[in-house]
Amino acid sequence: MNPDELLRKYAAGERDFCLLNLNGVNLVQVNLREADFTQANLSQANLVQANLSRATLGTANLQEADLEGANLRGADLSGADLMGTSLIAANLSFASLTGADLSEANLMSAGLIGTDLNGANLWRANLIGSDLRGAKLIGANLEETNLSGAYLYEADLSEANIEGANLHRSLYNDQTWFPEGFDPVEAGAYLIAPDVLLAGINLSGLNLPGVNLQGANLSGVDLRNANLMCADLRDTNLSGANLSGSNLSGANLTGADITGVNLHKANLSGTTMPNGDVHDCHQELQSAQV
Repeated sequence: MNPDELLRKYAAGERDFCLLNLNGVNLVQVNLREADFTQANLSQANLVQANLSRATLGTANLQEADLEGANLRGADLSGADLMGTSLIAANLSFASLTGADLSEANLMSAGLIGTDLNGANLWRANLIGSDLRGAKLIGANLEETNLSGAYLYEADLSEANIEGANLHRSLYNDQTWFPEGFDPVEAGAYLIAPDVLLAGINLSGLNLPGVNLQGANLSGVDLRNANLMCADLRDTNLSGANLSGSNLSGANLTGADITGVNLHKANLSGTTMPNGDVHDCHQELQSAQV
């Protein structure tokens, strides 16, 4: 079936495209929401920014397909073959990828919030900067997987194979589950929680809205261009920290030590300062214009 025929049938209300051979098909930015591609061959297909939300792609062949920026939210990809597939910045939140083969797939900056990856094969996959908050990775193969800078809050990696995985600068919290005996700190991951010691580390450019770091030691930390909107930074030691260009709008810095802090071009709109005063950028601008 060629792309035009496929889209005509979809527009006419047809949703069953099981077992079709669509190898190398060009479907850039198409809307195929809730379509059924069970066991279809979509290998090397161009599906950049396609809308496949809630689509069924169980056991489909998506080897080396390009799904960069695609919307796969809530899709069923269980048992799918995604070897070498590009899923850069794709939205896979709440999708099912149980038992899927994602070996050497590129999931850089992908949204995987609440995604079911139980038993999935992610050998040598690229998950740099991906959002795995609340994701299920029980028994997944993460051998030699690059999880650098990934968000692992509430993720369940129990019984996963993390041998040789790169967790440098990945973030986790008290609700993250790692395999028994695995030391995330030794692997280079950072615990984001109240009262932690993170002095002098590099957290530049990270997305940390609403984070709770009350009482933490962040002295000398690099938080340039970080998003700390509405963060709880009460009683935090930020002495000598670099917060230039960071977003601190709505953050609470009551009682924090900001001695020697670099706040150049930081967004302090509505920020509660260490003395309890709320920073008013509008008032500051008016004063500067007088």
